Amino acid sequence: MRSWIIWCLLLAPLFALAGLSTQRAVGESWETLTAPGRKVARASPLRVTPLPPVRPSPVPPPPGSDRSQPSVLASAEPPPASKDLLSLRRQIARTIAAYAQRPLNTLEHNPWELMHWSIAYGPAAEVRLGGGSGDRISCLGWLNMGGRCRGLVMLASQNDQLIALRGKGMQGHVAQYLAVLAQCRVSPPSPIEIDGRSFTVADLIETEQLACSENNELTFTLIAMAHYLHTDETWGGADGTKWSLPRLVEEEIGQPLRGAPCGGTHRLFGLAYACQRRREATGALDGVYVAANRYVRGQQQRLFGELQNSDGSFSTDWFNRAEDGDDVERKLRTSGHMLEFLVSTADQHVLYHPRTVAAVQFVADVLYGEPQRDWKIGPMCHALHALSIYQERLWGSLVPGAVAAYHGPMKAKHLATRLASTAGADRVTNDRSGAGN
Repeated sequence: MRSWIIWCLLLAPLFALAGLSTQRAVGESWETLTAPGRKVARASPLRVTPLPPVRPSPVPPPPGSDRSQPSVLASAEPPPASKDLLSLRRQIARTIAAYAQRPLNTLEHNPWELMHWSIAYGPAAEVRLGGGSGDRISCLGWLNMGGRCRGLVMLASQNDQLIALRGKGMQGHVAQYLAVLAQCRVSPPSPIEIDGRSFTVADLIETEQLACSENNELTFTLIAMAHYLHTDETWGGADGTKWSLPRLVEEEIGQPLRGAPCGGTHRLFGLAYACQRRREATGALDGVYVAANRYVRGQQQRLFGELQNSDGSFSTDWFNRAEDGDDVERKLRTSGHMLEFLVSTADQHVLYHPRTVAAVQFVADVLYGEPQRDWKIGPMCHALHALSIYQERLWGSLVPGAVAAYHGPMKAKHLATRLASTAGADRVTNDRSGAGN
């Protein structure tokens, strides 16, 4: 056991993250935003490495390419100054801090639950070793060294191959754990130690590539491959079929939202993420990406047009139909997931819309109102993730290591940057004025 603890503590800082933003909210300190209450324990800083470079298109975009929806720019307008948004900002910060004070532990919680804790708090997420009073350790570090959680492990080696286990208490879907590593920005060279053997995340990527097959669930495979691979990369499945990101997108578009994991929210996120990566690589959307983009944006519109309830929550029957059930657990599950999809994929100005603010306010109110409630881990963590994404895209990251679901500059220009730009412009103006005197 002692060697496991040492490995876990050593592996934590080795996770290399792509697109990591660890800025605090600008203008107010962590202590101010979360007071009253204690500060969240901070993990050691993590090293930053870049994503695989996107490849520019060698030829002009083909006919039918879509330039009508530009990427969200880092210089997007900041959130409007309002008392309501300031109040929401403080409540989000206090909610994230409150739940961070009650981390999961390896005695009572299984690998599936720890995986979701990493969704909520990113690569710096910590859990307690053993029971609730144990030492804090890296959540992903523990999972990636084969650490047992409630007697189960997430990863294993089989025939010299690294695999993620499926079943109750482990990953529930093909490539789900790899998709979580992708959203946490864990880079391919990051080490994984299983059964005395050394692997890397790249080995798990290869395993999930081989697992691709027709008529199989590919939602989490798309999320993972869209993050880790170039948009023009191809590979072969174990059954001899040929795969590429466009084919994964095409397969996912052809599947219904009804019956998909978590009401189809993860499927929509995967499609949106693939579109964003394609636009980054080529400057435009082409082929199947055009249809995927229109489909995703259509579902975003449905959230506001027919699926939002008067209290700001979203339908308790997912994207199937409008419904306003009275079970708060159910409302948190559907609204948290649907909000997570919305705030991680919508254009920046949509985040300031009163309907979006109302949805964020609902989720924040539910979680902040009962921080000691024994919520179901999955819905709770996705709801916290939604709040964390919203926080970062508007005001900057609060939780060390927390990252928005998307790679890239999908956030408002921070106050400090704007002030520096203004000060620079003022200096230039003053210098010119002085030169003329």
